[in-house]
Amino acid sequence: MATTVFEVEQAGCPSCARRVRGALEALAAVAELTIDEEQDVATVRLATAGASEDAVNRVLAEASQGSGHAYRVRPGSWRSE
Repeated sequence: MATTVFEVEQAGCPSCARRVRGALEALAAVAELTIDEEQDVATVRLATAGASEDAVNRVLAEASQGSGHAYRVRPGSWRSE
C-alpha cells in the first residue's frame, strides 16, 4: 500500500507535533509522526495516499494560527513510498 511521507517545517516540538497531527487527521490517518527538535521539523507518514500537498498545506496553515509558527510542507520533501 502506498503511503505519503513529508516534513513539516517549524514543528519540531511535542506541542507542535500534536497540533500538526490533529490537523492532518482531518485529511488522512497519520501512521507515524516523529520530531527532530534540532532541525525544527516533524516527519509525517500518512497511512493512505490521496491527500494532496496543497490540501495538507491548507490544514497546516490553519493549524499554525495562534501558535507563533508557520507550519508548511518542507519544499522537496513530499514523496510516495
